[in-house]
Amino acid sequence: MAPLLPQRRFSFARSQANARLVLFSAYACGPMLAFSSQWSDLMRARNRGFNALSVLVIAPLVAACASGARVEGMTAPPSPAAPIGPSSPAFGAVSLGTVIGGSETNPLWVSQVSNENFHAALAQSLAAHGLEARSGGGYRLNADLIGLDQPWIGLDITVTAKVRYTLTSPTGGVPRFDQTIETPYTARFGDNLYGVERFRLADEGAIRANIATAIEELTAALQTSPARGS
Repeated sequence: MAPLLPQRRFSFARSQANARLVLFSAYACGPMLAFSSQWSDLMRARNRGFNALSVLVIAPLVAACASGARVEGMTAPPSPAAPIGPSSPAFGAVSLGTVIGGSETNPLWVSQVSNENFHAALAQSLAAHGLEARSGGGYRLNADLIGLDQPWIGLDITVTAKVRYTLTSPTGGVPRFDQTIETPYTARFGDNLYGVERFRLADEGAIRANIATAIEELTAALQTSPARGS
């Protein structure tokens, strides 16, 4: 029977290497840990054959890194108190144009809002409120994410989103609507224990509140519109 000592030495060396990998991943992505949606993927991977040690080694690499604001978290739901029906001049009157100002998230830093996700959240919000023009006509709405005012760190994370919205006619001319809207949102410590996740929640909440405010003011401005898209 082969001696067990060499195998034990190998296992110990492998454990040391895994421990160094875990420490490196924690250092690389900062002291604030966050469980991401990729955790469920890791669990499925383990069930497909990865052993528990592999999952424990890989988990910090995805758990300790920041993730960008998600579309579903930034989408503004319609207000039952102020529905926009077919009789409203705002109904189906807006086409989404350019959306700029966002930035990709650096996993080693904090959550940001990408142009792609901001565009998708704004488009879904317009559709949910009944403002989206089905044929692509109507007024053209452009959005410029001027900035996200984020703190360095904190138990409660407050982020303020600043976005400029312009609504123009297809024929050009003076914008029908041109406003810069600022909205804060605070992610409480109790919302998530992990700092990088609270940054993401605060980003999403600030953008969601910003879109909701913009839609409310856009609707009010369009109520007095003499003709759709004119």
